[in-house]
Amino acid sequence: KSSGLLVLFYCAYFFLLRKETFFNSNRWFLLAGLITSVVLPFVVYTKIVWVDPTPMPTMNYSTSYVPHNIMNTIPEESFEINWNYIAIAIYGIGFLALIIKFATDFYSLNSVLKGREIQQEADFKFIDIEENIAPFSYFDYIVYNSSLYSASELESILEHEKVHSDQNHTVDVLISRIFCILFWFNPIVWLYKKAILQNLEFIADREASKKIADKKAYQYTLLKITTHETCVAITNHFYQSLIKKRI
Repeated sequence: KSSGLLVLFYCAYFFLLRKETFFNSNRWFLLAGLITSVVLPFVVYTKIVWVDPTPMPTMNYSTSYVPHNIMNTIPEESFEINWNYIAIAIYGIGFLALIIKFATDFYSLNSVLKGREIQQEADFKFIDIEENIAPFSYFDYIVYNSSLYSASELESILEHEKVHSDQNHTVDVLISRIFCILFWFNPIVWLYKKAILQNLEFIADREASKKIADKKAYQYTLLKITTHETCVAITNHFYQSLIKKRI
């Protein structure tokens, strides 16, 4: 039921809302789809119907004679494959593999954030690193390498990541990852996650572009970020593979 509801919400988004520019409304619609797909299957409506029992005919069985061949018949045991156990085993393997991947991503993120010098500004914590990693935000942390960008490029990046941080987009990312772990066998859930991440980028681009005078420079910054091959998972990173749509 949950998988069916995910398919239903994704199809509604894909065919009706994907090309609309109500990005914040789309965000809440996609999140509502995830929550509904988990909650609604547990809502059960029970209706009790009373049925009068049908009287059974009375039969008189005689036990005085039992055929010899029936007494000596021993049923043979047949080997049957329990497909339920096989399905559970396959699901468990995929679930465990994704849990390990999720834990590895957290470890990688912690290694990037741990022991760094933090510059506090308002509600944001800026971390300037030396590694060639695409800029990203994780809750109130904004991580970037200032040596790779000019002042105007860095301004565009920081404004973009501030939107992610200020609107708690990391929550959406984590929820979508959790659903991918739970429903990894459903290909739609991976498309659903991609739709959530893309929509978050549209939100950040629109809000950031309102504060940046040179829109052309912002577009060039998008193109420059695509040269980064290294991104930290479970974060809102500036690089996404939909640059043409974003521009």
